[in-house]
Amino acid sequence: MGGGNTRGVRETVKVAARHLMLAGNGNAARAAVLCYHSVHPTNPTASVTTLGFRRQLEWLSAQCDVVPLNRIVSLADADQGGRPVVAITFDDAFADNHEYAWPLLEEFGLPATFFVTTGLVERRPAVIARFARLLNVEITSIEPLSWAQVNELRGGGMEIGAHSVTHPNLAAIDAETARWEIEQSKQTLEVVLGEAVTAFAYPFGKPKHNFNRETISLVKEAGFEVAGAINCRTMRSGEHPLRIPRIPIGSDSLERVRTAISGGDDLLGVWQERAPRWLSHAVTPEGSHRGEFSLRDSPAEPGP
Repeated sequence: MGGGNTRGVRETVKVAARHLMLAGNGNAARAAVLCYHSVHPTNPTASVTTLGFRRQLEWLSAQCDVVPLNRIVSLADADQGGRPVVAITFDDAFADNHEYAWPLLEEFGLPATFFVTTGLVERRPAVIARFARLLNVEITSIEPLSWAQVNELRGGGMEIGAHSVTHPNLAAIDAETARWEIEQSKQTLEVVLGEAVTAFAYPFGKPKHNFNRETISLVKEAGFEVAGAINCRTMRSGEHPLRIPRIPIGSDSLERVRTAISGGDDLLGVWQERAPRWLSHAVTPEGSHRGEFSLRDSPAEPGP
């Protein structure tokens, strides 16, 4: 779908979604979770440049209360005014998370959660090749975090969560393989970190397309307490802790971040959740994996 057509669909969706908005959503713009993938000064596949990320963090630290992900559900439920409450997350486990994102987070004193695709950090050839196809780059361009860097992020006060082993579409594979992807990524991280890992992020993350009720049940059975989706809306009171909406950030635009936190995309997010599956798939959140559709139907390599 071309850029102009996509924008047209988005605008049409925003109008139609007004008829699907849930009642009692007055505090939706008060709590939001942002999702990044990478931060790099020159890499064209990065979510944001280092300069763009700095500007966004500067604005967030001045205008919002940035909190750990595990506090966002209770704060969304709280009946309080004041500044917006925001959590920052990263998916996949690219090395630039450690090299560029973490120092800026430390500079501003802000927490974040890093969701780790364990097979990527283990440098499994099939997983690296999968990400190269996903991002349409050469295999040599994929630089994962090392386990030492994962430990350093945790030691520096960042939260580490699981993001599967091979980054498949968990809703499109059989239940046994999905269970393995979820449980094995948790177990690997707990061995490396020496502590419980209670946060998970669904690969690709779109409701109905990349996770479903069965997937959520598997995540719960594995012992996760919170899990993040990808959806263009802020949080509502009573949000399910295992399907937390996260707004993808895929550009340096400060206005994009402001709009996201103010609830400017909430209509689109509600549409993605409540529209028929075939129609909601036509609108992909900005900042989502560009190769999602071509890779959504199989794991990167055999699991169990």
